Amino acid sequence: MSKRTQPRIWTTKTYNRLSRYYDTFMKYFFPIGEKGREKIVEKLTSGSVLDVACGTGTLLEMAKMKGLECYGIDISEGMLDQAKRKVPDAVVRQASYYEIPYPEESFDHVVATNALSGDFIDARKVLLEMIRVCRGGGWIFIAEWQKAEKDTFLERLVVWFASLNDDAPKDYIAIFREMGYEPEVDVLDKRYYVYGIRK
Repeated sequence: MSKRTQPRIWTTKTYNRLSRYYDTFMKYFFPIGEKGREKIVEKLTSGSVLDVACGTGTLLEMAKMKGLECYGIDISEGMLDQAKRKVPDAVVRQASYYEIPYPEESFDHVVATNALSGDFIDARKVLLEMIRVCRGGGWIFIAEWQKAEKDTFLERLVVWFASLNDDAPKDYIAIFREMGYEPEVDVLDKRYYVYGIRK
């Protein structure tokens, strides 16, 4: 499968249009994503959290209820508008997760959910940025679809179907290991995992 440099479907314009209905869409069509957020928030301790590609601020809202200091970035103005309404005292900014606009070691936790699996996304580059802005001893968590261990016909069919939606399961365990980290993994579904590494 050839790699595209830009998505066909999930553009900033699409997210802007969907922002008011995004939570309802996710609730009915991707409920496992909510479980991923809940599992990550369970793991967050006191301090600060940065949610990259924070969307409508659902994870930030849950983290705020736990008493964390909340920050978020997203490239979509529409999504950020929803996040500001949902968590008015969170600090949310329009920015790309390839260039997170904070200095090194700014946050106790840095998280991302359903944000790195796009066929056009350089997950390793995003993770390096997340690690950069995480404090020493802090945690990085992501919730994503894991690529299957075996290259079966069914796996090829899943990857092909996902590609129609500008998506692609990735081997995040291998990516973390290539970066020198052994991730902690919680399997929430046969293919949907929460990964955590300590900086």
